[in-house]
Amino acid sequence: MMVKKLALAAAFVLCMTILGGTAWADNIPIVNPSFEVTTGPLGIACGTGCAYGFNTISGWSNTAGGAWQPGSFFSSIPDGSLIAFTNAASSLSQTLTGNSVLANSIYTFSVFVGERSDGISGAYSLSLDTIVGGVTTTLCSIPGNATSIARGTFQQVSCTYSSGSTLPSGDLFLKLTAVSGQLDVDNVSLTVQSAATSVPEPSSMGLLSVGLLLVFSTLLVRRKKVVSLIA
Repeated sequence: MMVKKLALAAAFVLCMTILGGTAWADNIPIVNPSFEVTTGPLGIACGTGCAYGFNTISGWSNTAGGAWQPGSFFSSIPDGSLIAFTNAASSLSQTLTGNSVLANSIYTFSVFVGERSDGISGAYSLSLDTIVGGVTTTLCSIPGNATSIARGTFQQVSCTYSSGSTLPSGDLFLKLTAVSGQLDVDNVSLTVQSAATSVPEPSSMGLLSVGLLLVFSTLLVRRKKVVSLIA
């Protein structure tokens, strides 16, 4: 009975150690991250189940793009029924008002990028910036070309930025730029976690596991000796 209780206690301590060391991550709010909310109808037809409209994405600034219901141009969409598009050389952008860079934190910026089934998607640049007085400072960026993605599909791409004690000023700013061809995107996300909170190193977890096994082994040996003496 004592061995079982000790085993349960050790397992509990191990679980709490793992859970206690897991890094927290918060989602930073983005207006209309999957482009499902539009400011007007998608009035331009492009085939069965396909329609789009320029300057129709709520929450985003765009000069040569808009919301798109792509129909057969994509086999599936990461989130919802609409995506965003912008044509070279223009951008989709959003200022995350009231969200500045936190000290000693890790930011992860992710976007799903698509390659149209007809292959006209092209090079792109996605960046997490700060903006103040109209001037931007790039924190991290993702250069790429949609031709590396299987036609008719989306692929998630990401970049990370680690802040220190000296911080860039201004609000966080997202910029999705079509360098050539067309950029098609969906499901934009930004998370932040404390750089001070980290998952326990594998070596530490290994030592803990070995220690627990030694404790169990010692208890089992002692139990067998006690049983033998009683017998």
